[in-house]
Amino acid sequence: MEESTLPPPPLPGRTYDDALAALQTLQSNRAIRTAIADAPQDTDPNIRAIPEMLEWARMAGYEAADLGSQGQRYIHVAGTKGKGSVCVMVENILLQYHRAEEAGELKEERVGKLGLYTSPHLATVRERIRIDGVSISETLFTRYFYELWDRFETAASNCTNPKTREARPGYFRYLTLLAIHAFRQEGVKTAIMECGIGGEYDSTNILPASAVAVSAITRLGIDHTSMLGETIEEIAWHKSGIMKENVPVFTMDQPTEALGVLEKRAAETGVELDVVHRLPLLETGGFDLALLGDFQYDNASLAIAVAASYLRGIGVTEGVPPRQELGNLATVLPQQFEHGLETVTWPGRCEIRKDGNIEWFLDGAHTIESIKAVGHWFRAEMDKAHFEERPPTATMLIFNQDERDGQALLRELLLTMGAFEPLIPRENKNQSLSKNISDTPKAKAKRQIKTMKYMQLFTYAAFCTNEPFTATNEGKHVDLQLQDGMAMAYQGLDGNALHMVYGSVEEAVRLAMRVSEGDERVLVLVTGSLHLVGGLLQVLAKGKEFLTEQPRDEEEDSG
Repeated sequence: MEESTLPPPPLPGRTYDDALAALQTLQSNRAIRTAIADAPQDTDPNIRAIPEMLEWARMAGYEAADLGSQGQRYIHVAGTKGKGSVCVMVENILLQYHRAEEAGELKEERVGKLGLYTSPHLATVRERIRIDGVSISETLFTRYFYELWDRFETAASNCTNPKTREARPGYFRYLTLLAIHAFRQEGVKTAIMECGIGGEYDSTNILPASAVAVSAITRLGIDHTSMLGETIEEIAWHKSGIMKENVPVFTMDQPTEALGVLEKRAAETGVELDVVHRLPLLETGGFDLALLGDFQYDNASLAIAVAASYLRGIGVTEGVPPRQELGNLATVLPQQFEHGLETVTWPGRCEIRKDGNIEWFLDGAHTIESIKAVGHWFRAEMDKAHFEERPPTATMLIFNQDERDGQALLRELLLTMGAFEPLIPRENKNQSLSKNISDTPKAKAKRQIKTMKYMQLFTYAAFCTNEPFTATNEGKHVDLQLQDGMAMAYQGLDGNALHMVYGSVEEAVRLAMRVSEGDERVLVLVTGSLHLVGGLLQVLAKGKEFLTEQPRDEEEDSG
C-alpha cells in the first residue's frame, strides 16, 4: 500500500492563520522607516542594516557566503519603478525554458525550478514568494514560517543578553529569509530577488557575488527620501549598491545625474554597466506585450537583456542573442522570449479587468513619475473608449495615498491627463530609428489616437482608506482627514462636486456598481497606492452576491 503524500495536519496553534497573526507581531516596514527618519542627524542607522541581516541569517541557519553552495543562481533587481514588472517578465521568459526542460525538449536541466521574491503583495502575503510561477501554498508557507520561527526562538533562548532574548527580525527581513529558506528547501535552482527599498543596505543584499548571476537596476526616481536621500544622485548611489565584481549589471535610460552615479559606482566595483535602450524589435516584431502601458516597452527591453545574459551564462545559447546584437534585431526573438512577454501577468500594474458594465483600470502608482505614466495610459484608454461603438457613459476615480503627499500625486495625475486642456499625443519615441519603424501599423495607430476635450475628466470620484471592508471599521473612529484634503484638492482641479469620502474600499466599489446599473458602461481608474489596489481586489474577490447586499448605511459623505 502506497504511503499517503498528504501533508500532516497542522499542529494546534500553528495553522496558516496563526502564521499570519504571528507575522503581524513583527516590526513593520513603516515603523522601521519612521525610526530611520527620526534618528539623529549625526548617525546613519542604515550602516547597521547589513551586519544585522547577516546575523539574522546565521540565526536562521544560513551563512550568507554559502547561499549559492547548492548551485542556486540569483538575479538581483533594484530600482524605483518597474522592478516588479521586470522581475515577472524575466521569470516568465525563463519559465518557458524550464517547462521545456521538464517536457524533455531540452537535453539537460539548466534553468531548473524557478523562484521569485517580490514586494509588496496585493491580497495575500504568499504572493511575495513564487515557485515556478505560482504563489507558495498555505501549507508550505506555514511549514517554512514555523521552521524559521523555531530557529529564532532557539537562538534567542541561547542568548545571554535578556534584551535580545525574544528578538526576531522585522517583517520584511523575516519574509526575505523565509523566501531564501523556501527556495533552498524546495530545490529552486534559479531565483529572482527584488530589492525592497534601496539596494546598498537592503535586506536582499546579503547575497554574495558568488551566488548572483546578473544584476539589474530599473528606472530611478525620487522615493523613500527619509531612507535614501532627497536627490536622484543619492538614490542612485543606494540602488547601485547591488553591483558586485564580475557580475553583469544592466540598467535602462536614466536621468543624466543618476546615470553618472551608476557609472561611477560600476567603475569602483570593477564591472561594466550595460545601458539597455528601448529595443526596436518590441514595436516592429509583430507581437504585443501582455503588460499595458508605453513604459513597459522599456521594462521589457531590460528584461530581455537580463534573461539573455542569464541564459548564456548558464550555457543556454541556442537562439539566444548576445547582448551586443539585441539592438540590431528587427523582428526576431527566440520563441520562448516572445511567449514569455505575451503571456506574463502582473496584477495591479496597468491592469484592465472587465466585470459586467464596469471596466476597472488598476495601477498602484505612488511616485510622481509613475503617476504620470498612469495618467498618460488612462487618458489614452479613455479617449479610445469614447470613439468606440459603445462609448462609456461615466468615468470614476478611486484614489488614496496615506504615506506620501497624496495631493501632489493627485494633482500630477489630473494635470497629466489634461485637467485644463486636451492631452496631445506624444510622438512615437522610435520614429527616428528608421523609416520602416515609423511606417508600422502599430506606430501609425499610436500617432492616430484621437483626443477629446472633457468638461471634467471624471464623472465621479471617491477617496477612501486602504481598508478593504466596511465591517472592519464598525465601532471604530476612522480618521478621514487625509481623504477630505484630497477630495477638496480634486474639486479644485477637476471642478467636480460629485466626489465622496469613504472609510473603506468596499463603499467606493458599491458606488461604482450603483453608477453602472442598467446599461451604463463605466470606466473606473483605481490608483495612488498598491495597498488600495490590493484592497479593491480583495473586495472584488468577494463576488457580486456580497457587493449587491444592502449595506447598513447608504449615506455618502460628499466632499
